Amino acid sequence: MSQKKNFVKKGHIYRSLVASALIANGVFQFIAPVLAEGTSGGETIDNTATATYEDPNNPGETINATSNTVQVTVAEIAGITVTASGTDFVDGVDGDGNPLGDADGNEKISVGDKLYYNYTVTNVGNDPTKFRIPDQPTITGQGSLTQLGAPGDLKGPVEISYDGGTTWENVDAGGTTTTPINPDQSVLVRVAVEVEPGAQPGEKIAVQLGDTPGDEQNIPRDSDGGDVFTIDNGDGDGVDGEVPGVPANGTREASATQEVTVDEELKTYTLAKVLKVRTDHTVAGDDGPKDDTVTYELSLEVENTDPTGNGISPAPLEGIEVPGISADADDKRILVSDAIPEGTQLESVEAPSGWTVVYVNDLSQKANQATWTATEPTGAALANVRRVGFVRTGTIAPGGPKLEGFKITVKVNTPVEENTVQIRNVAQLFGTSPSGAPVYDESGDNNPSNYNDEGQPPAGTDTGDDPDGIPDILPDSAVDDGLITTADLTDFGTDTQNNNSGEGAGGEANVFTITKLGAVSLLNGPEGKPEAVAEDDNNKDFTNKSSLVPADSRPGVPINPDGVSFTNTVLNTGQDPDPDNDADGNGEADIVLLPIAPGGPLSPGNTENVVGETTDLPNNTVVTLSYLEQKATYIYADGNFTLDSGEEITIPDVPAGETRNYGVEVNLPEGTNLSTDEGVERGYPVPIRAYIDNNDDGVADTEDGTPGGVPAQNVTIDRVYVGYLQMVKETRVIKADGPDVLDGEDQFSKEKKNPAPGNTLEYRITYKNISEPQSGTDNVTLNASDIVITEDGTLSTAEGDGKNNWALDNDSNGEIDTSNITGSATDSGGANIEFTPGADQTGTTPDTDVTKYGVVVGDDVEPQETRTFTFQRRINGGGLTGDANTAPAPAPAPEPAPDPAD
Repeated sequence: MSQKKNFVKKGHIYRSLVASALIANGVFQFIAPVLAEGTSGGETIDNTATATYEDPNNPGETINATSNTVQVTVAEIAGITVTASGTDFVDGVDGDGNPLGDADGNEKISVGDKLYYNYTVTNVGNDPTKFRIPDQPTITGQGSLTQLGAPGDLKGPVEISYDGGTTWENVDAGGTTTTPINPDQSVLVRVAVEVEPGAQPGEKIAVQLGDTPGDEQNIPRDSDGGDVFTIDNGDGDGVDGEVPGVPANGTREASATQEVTVDEELKTYTLAKVLKVRTDHTVAGDDGPKDDTVTYELSLEVENTDPTGNGISPAPLEGIEVPGISADADDKRILVSDAIPEGTQLESVEAPSGWTVVYVNDLSQKANQATWTATEPTGAALANVRRVGFVRTGTIAPGGPKLEGFKITVKVNTPVEENTVQIRNVAQLFGTSPSGAPVYDESGDNNPSNYNDEGQPPAGTDTGDDPDGIPDILPDSAVDDGLITTADLTDFGTDTQNNNSGEGAGGEANVFTITKLGAVSLLNGPEGKPEAVAEDDNNKDFTNKSSLVPADSRPGVPINPDGVSFTNTVLNTGQDPDPDNDADGNGEADIVLLPIAPGGPLSPGNTENVVGETTDLPNNTVVTLSYLEQKATYIYADGNFTLDSGEEITIPDVPAGETRNYGVEVNLPEGTNLSTDEGVERGYPVPIRAYIDNNDDGVADTEDGTPGGVPAQNVTIDRVYVGYLQMVKETRVIKADGPDVLDGEDQFSKEKKNPAPGNTLEYRITYKNISEPQSGTDNVTLNASDIVITEDGTLSTAEGDGKNNWALDNDSNGEIDTSNITGSATDSGGANIEFTPGADQTGTTPDTDVTKYGVVVGDDVEPQETRTFTFQRRINGGGLTGDANTAPAPAPAPEPAPDPAD
């Protein structure tokens, strides 16, 4: 059997329903019971609530209640984004051989030049939708729409592509309605513009596709000419996946603007990156690393912004001529390549839809020069493959979704007597930019096109007399052969976290060490995953869970959290019976369990810090370990755990290769800060040390049975969060129709503001999952699922109670103090926004305005992910800063009732 040291797999995710109420200018979080993941539109969900309560006349006795079952149907949601995908010269030549785009060939934007402005339109809803694409985008500056091609076959000026830019169709006069586009899929749009006579150096020529204020994305449509918007499919149209009915959020629109500067060099280039992670390691047997398998997953992204600082207008990724695969020089293919690491052979490979797997049997030539074959090897022929690749035709537009589904599994084929094997690997990407400039990237970091951390392209590639930060050529010296040797690591660097976070020039190698275990050894980790790893260390793997948080918990106010229970798993990974340590000589192990201090040593005599600081766990934390009928309770204080009750837990006689589960309960003390409090923003870690003690001397046995050897021990961390979705509210004042804004109040902050009637008050809620992200393999992380954010402006019941009152008539002047600004409510993640009493409307009474906003987040917010929700309210006359109306005069005294005698 072999032990893995460093690898990453998609971790188990604990998903929870997080219903979040917002408190003005503060921070709040609320954790509730688990529900299913986000569900497609039209799906039905049943729910039954349970409750416990007490009779005040009989305190201490719990009463349980179960509600009736309610049923909801997930709404059909429309969504659209328009992103700028870069500008470039129109390619090709006219009938006289002159360039169509860069008419004077000076590579600068000049009068008479023709440019493409490229856009990506994406369905971010949960239902297939059609898009309406206008034929008349808005042009600002000395530019005009232009058509290309010969009479009778004119192209443009606006074209649309459904196949990633391989073929284009004209947008009809008056606009074109696209075919149905599935969720998360895109179409490309390009606009042909000619620089007009009279254009002066330094002038901007901008093109806006769509028409929304500030190029806002996915907002309710306000019908204007030139809109880019969604059109729902009819229920009888026969569209696969179409949800009956109309979207709950109506028709949505979006727009994007991009510009160029006259007489400036048009710096267009493709910024693409290939990413690589190890996702699995399978142990073959008892003979060390031999025949173990390791699986890698690759992905591909094309940037739509320039992270290099070189002023690049991002362009689509196009292909190269791939020897052995391309039929001729015009048959271009995008190529993703991966050399088979030393000491391994190809076991299997999977490609995403639309890609073809190709192979090379030697490494004598680099990947972009080698002769590839699409003939699939089988059986023993797999061992001859030295490089595997993936190719496809067409282009990939900037800003589209990450392309995933590339999977490669290799098998260790070193001799059986080798006890340690190091596997080193890097993936490569080859393509071209529309200008013909080469595009090359290596995995291991997050920089596109092999730019280094300072924004410089690969050495020797920017060869012009006036370097512009864009590669012109791809010399052989700039391309690695993809096979990483031990010597290569000195200059190549490593992706130590196995998450493409390496730093340096070029790419960084994915390095994985597999070591045969000793005679006596064990692993300790999350439930069912004792081999888990975090931060390249199997003593830092973890399970994250959250305590419930009462709905009225305020930021900065400590609480008394409920206890949280964990299940961990130990595995006896020992190989050979050792009579000195095992009286029965049968490979069984006695495994001892202990909580140890965060920030403390791994074990006596080992000064390695386990995790964090001793102050990361509050004093008086109670930790209870249990196994079958055994139970031991410990109390934490000042960096030490003290046994309070029971006896030390020992799991006896665990056979080699078998696992045992044990329980841990963590009770944080009263007065514990919320994990989401500013200045805390972490969980409370409890490391659990497991060690083998077959001779019952209280000291970990050594793996080889010799004094002073490596201790047979392992640590896993059970981390408790007291809430993990942080909510921070801020405001700012916008002048709008009111007086000038006071200094500093036009910036978002938590400070009190002083708006005047006619000003607009903008609220921003920043919500962040502050929990620990997956930093290895098989750790249990906390996603925040099914988040519902509620902003209710009618919560106040009395003056000065501190509750939301922005939708109330506080000064009794006959109108609510603030009114909704239609179209202003936006969520950075494209969440569905619900309005009460029923529409995104504006008025001066509760019935005609919006009194409550509901933000229904359809997807998970992952650890360390941040999003925002903003909305605006107009300060009405009188309003928050006006004087209350004069009290009405007393009503006249009633006339006396008539005398019956009269």
